[in-house]
Amino acid sequence: MENNNKSNPLIRVIGYIALIIATAVGLFEIGAKFVNGPIDEGTTQLVPWGIWVSGYIFFLGLSAGSFLISTLIYVFGVKQLEEAGPAALVQALGCLLLGGILIVLDAGHPERIYMVVLHFNPTSVMAYMGLFYNVYIAIVVAEIYLVMRPGFVQSVQSGKRPTWLYRLLSLGSDRLDPKSFLRDRKWLKVLGILGIPAAVIVHGGVGTIFAVAKARPNWLGGLFPLLFIVSALTSGGALLTFLTAAFGKMPRKRKLKLVSSLAQLTIGFLLLDALIMFADILTTSYTAIPSGASTDRLVLFGPYKWIFWIVEVAMGLVIPVFLVANPRTRQSIGGLGLAGLLIVIGMFGARLTLVIPPQMTPLFDIQLGAYNQIRYAYGYFPSTSDVLVMLGVFAFGIWMMLGARKYLPLDVDTHEGAQQGGQITS
Repeated sequence: MENNNKSNPLIRVIGYIALIIATAVGLFEIGAKFVNGPIDEGTTQLVPWGIWVSGYIFFLGLSAGSFLISTLIYVFGVKQLEEAGPAALVQALGCLLLGGILIVLDAGHPERIYMVVLHFNPTSVMAYMGLFYNVYIAIVVAEIYLVMRPGFVQSVQSGKRPTWLYRLLSLGSDRLDPKSFLRDRKWLKVLGILGIPAAVIVHGGVGTIFAVAKARPNWLGGLFPLLFIVSALTSGGALLTFLTAAFGKMPRKRKLKLVSSLAQLTIGFLLLDALIMFADILTTSYTAIPSGASTDRLVLFGPYKWIFWIVEVAMGLVIPVFLVANPRTRQSIGGLGLAGLLIVIGMFGARLTLVIPPQMTPLFDIQLGAYNQIRYAYGYFPSTSDVLVMLGVFAFGIWMMLGARKYLPLDVDTHEGAQQGGQITS
C-alpha cells in the first residue's frame, strides 16, 4: 500500500505530460486543417468518409445515449439511477462538442455552417438535423443549469473558489428552499420530455442519412435509424458506467449499487444492439446483393476482421457480458467499470466497420481499375494527420472530464426539505 501511494504522484505527472503532448499535437493538426484543407487526409474521392466520420457518430451516440438515460431519471423517475443524472447531462454536452469538432473538420468550410439553418431545405434530412442540433444543445445546457443550480448557489454561499465562476454559473440565483427545488424539477421534466424527440432525431437522423444512401446495400434499410438509437443508449450507458466507477465520489455501497444498475441497463441495450446487428448482417448476406455481400466479407473475413471479432465481439460484447453476469465480478466496482470501458471501445470499433468497409466495395466490377489516380482508390487507411486529430479530440474530452469533475457539482447532495437529488417530499 505504501509503494502504491508513492507511485501515484509519478503516474499522475506522467499522465498529465502525455495529455499535454496529445493536446498540443491535436491543436497543431486541427489548425493545419483550417489552413491547408483535406490534403493530408487518408480519404479518397471514392471513400470520402473515414475515421473522423466514424468518430463523429461515435461521440454523437455517446451524447444522445447519455441524454436519453438522464430522461429515465428526470422524466420517468427511475430513482436507482438518480445519482448519475448530473454526470449524464454533462457527458451528453461534452460528447456532442467533441463530435461537432470532427464533423466540422470533415465537412470543411466551418464558417458556412450557419447556412444549413439560414437556407433551410425542407426535403433535406441534414437540414432538419441542423435545426434539431440547436434545439438539443439548448435543452441540454438548460437541464445542466437546473440540475446544478443548488450546487452553484451553495458554492457561492460557502465562498468556494473560484467564487466568480460559481457566481457566474448560478446566474444570480440564491434560493435553496423547497419551492425552488420543486420548480427546478418541474422544468427538468418538461425539458426532458422535449429533449427525447430532439435527441432521437439528432442521432436517428444520422442513421437516416446512411439509410437513404440507396447505393450502399449495407446502409439501406428501416432498421438502420433504430440501430443508431440503440447503439447510442449502449455507448452512453457504458461510458457513464465507467466514469461513475472510476471517478464517482460516494460511499462504496451506494456506488456499487449505482454502477451495478447502470451496467445491467447497458448490457440490456448491448444485447439488443447485437441482435439488430446480427439481423442486419444476416439480411444483407441472404439477399446476396454483390456489393453488400462483399462488404460483409471485408468485415467478417477481410482486413477488418480483427476489428469485428476482437474489438467488437470479444472486447465489446463477450467479455462485458461475462463481467456483469459473473457472480464475482458483478460485485466489483472495478469489474463493472471495466465492462463499461470495453463496451465503449467496442462501440468505436463498430463505428469504424459501419462507416468505412461499405465505401470500399465497388458497386460494379467495371469500376475496378477505371481510374489510375491514387485519389480514386477503393481503399482507406487513416493518415498520420487523421490519427493525430483524433488523438487531440480524445485529449480535449479528457480535459473536459477532468474540469467537470473538479469544478462542477456532479455528485447529488441531499438538500434541506428535499429527498436525494432534490426531489421534494409531499
